[in-house]
Amino acid sequence: EEGGGAEAVILYGNLVNEVEESDRARDAELIDFFQNAPIAMHWLNSDGTVLWANQTELNVLGYTAEEYIGQPIMNFCPDEKELVLEIFQQLGSGNAIADVPVRFRTKEGKIVHLLIDSNVAYKKDGSFGHTRCFIRDDTARKIRDARVQLLLDENERSLRMLDNFLSRTLHHIMGPLHALKATCDVVSDRLQTQKFDETERQNSVELLERASETISGSARMIADVSDLARFDEGALLRTKFTPFNLRNVGIEAIEKIQFRDLRMNGGDDGISVSVNLVGGGGSTALNTDRQVLLRVLQHLLENAVREVNPGGSVTLQITSSPPSATNSEGSVLVEIMDDGKGLPPGTCLEATISGIGEVNGGSHRYAIGNRGSQDDPDELQKARAEMEEGLRNLKQNGVGVGFPVSYHLVRMLGGDLRHDAEFSGGTRIWFTLPNKIEDGDEDDQYEVLKTETIPKKGLPPTQISFVQSGQPDIKKRKREEDAEFGNFVSSDSSAATSNDCDDSTMVTSTPKGKYVDSVPPAAVAKCGVKASMPFSVLIVEDTDICARLLGMQLKKMKCSTQRAENGQVALDILQKSMPGQFDLILMDLRMPVMDGLEATKLIREELKMGDIPILALTGEKRDDIQSECEGIGFTDFFSKPLPKKKLEETIAKYKALRDGVETIRGSQL
Repeated sequence: EEGGGAEAVILYGNLVNEVEESDRARDAELIDFFQNAPIAMHWLNSDGTVLWANQTELNVLGYTAEEYIGQPIMNFCPDEKELVLEIFQQLGSGNAIADVPVRFRTKEGKIVHLLIDSNVAYKKDGSFGHTRCFIRDDTARKIRDARVQLLLDENERSLRMLDNFLSRTLHHIMGPLHALKATCDVVSDRLQTQKFDETERQNSVELLERASETISGSARMIADVSDLARFDEGALLRTKFTPFNLRNVGIEAIEKIQFRDLRMNGGDDGISVSVNLVGGGGSTALNTDRQVLLRVLQHLLENAVREVNPGGSVTLQITSSPPSATNSEGSVLVEIMDDGKGLPPGTCLEATISGIGEVNGGSHRYAIGNRGSQDDPDELQKARAEMEEGLRNLKQNGVGVGFPVSYHLVRMLGGDLRHDAEFSGGTRIWFTLPNKIEDGDEDDQYEVLKTETIPKKGLPPTQISFVQSGQPDIKKRKREEDAEFGNFVSSDSSAATSNDCDDSTMVTSTPKGKYVDSVPPAAVAKCGVKASMPFSVLIVEDTDICARLLGMQLKKMKCSTQRAENGQVALDILQKSMPGQFDLILMDLRMPVMDGLEATKLIREELKMGDIPILALTGEKRDDIQSECEGIGFTDFFSKPLPKKKLEETIAKYKALRDGVETIRGSQL
């Protein structure tokens, strides 16, 4: 007031008591918690605009609040438009999301991998309020996934390399083996027809037959290793089910056993081997793949003979049961029993998942070790040590794949290979096969199986034959069927060399009864002079002995031949040839300079030779090789070695096609 009165201070504000001050402190602490929490958070409205984001999220992305808040979230994750829209659709439907991976772009342009958890806060009237999004760094998981994927890719690459290596190795091993076996067969046939001193002739034939058996056994062992690898990858074997006589197969199986290959001293050691037929009321016929069954029996019988004690016995027992109320198809029980030391303790042959009659591509292996203890490190180490010792043991023959291969082969036939752990005094391996004989399959020779015991005669291979008359000779059958293993559902170009001309380009007389000596009138009327010309074959093969042997066989079939050492030489020959000069091309696949696949593709596409038949003839074992050949333009596909009978049928077939006739007298198409 005027006149020197007292001064007053006026304070503006809200009165705050201690309780309100405490609440404000808590609010500030809560705001700090959300702003600086170790996890990023933000709110979005219904159209995807950022309403709020904590400082942690701003730090992660490198934006300021002014640059981030108020902007569409799509501006910061432009590569994830479809995913963001799907997230909003889920949230708008009332669903929460969790661990959804989203890529955000930082202010510096880098991509960061984040995981989002979110739900929606709704207004009181039930309308969309805002999202509540929690964001976590996903970089560590991405790195782990990338490392795992890298390891998987490297593992797959290594397996492909191993597969290619094995395929190439097997090709180089089996090619010479097949060639040597064919050489032995050819020379053996010649020796048996020439006039030699009888003792010398017999000795020569015996030596060559023995060499042929040894080479065939080596090829079979390699095929087993290759097929086992395919089975473990889930491959399926192609099978051909036809009815055949059980008695004959049993005899053939035991007579194929060669003691000299299985016993230490090369003799029989007083071991008796027999086939025991049990008449259970079933048929003498079994409808399955005959060759696959023989392969299984050979493995199991050889293993039994190898392990049985001197003076012991090995029995192949076959029981045929007719259809019944519980089994509409009938069945055949096959047992291999011996009185030897038995399988290692704890051996189990696991049952298939699918059961009899159903076969899939899954890998099921027989196991050595106590059941249920395969995860025990000590048990695994013990089994590993036993396997390693077995491989080092020079007294053991073979490579130990007989049981695993047989296990898979039996599955391909619809059965289940089992080991009888309760069998006393030896070993019993058994399996049961379904036996469905279709109407019309069973002819007069298939009667009810009679009980009978047939001992092994012990004859040398050259004298083995079936007891019943009219049945094929086993030695002949063996030669024709040796190539059936591994059948899964993979210079100067102007002229041939002098050796090739000597063995491959000359035409000789045809064996009596194989082909006609005169040309059918229908062929002459259709093809003219060409029908009377020799059937001309171009052999494309890099291995000299294989080409020479094939040329020798074709000469006997009244064919003219020319050889090309690789695909490039074949192309050069075909480019210079007259139209229609060659009637057929036999093409190897694995060759230097240019392989058969590339050569065939060029023949079809560049040379425009679409009519000439090109047959793939190869020892390649890849699963997809046949389909690849079909896609390129091969007419047909054959595995080495091509049996003589099959080669004769093939030549007859394509000669008939060339001449325009349905059949050729004296030949079977």
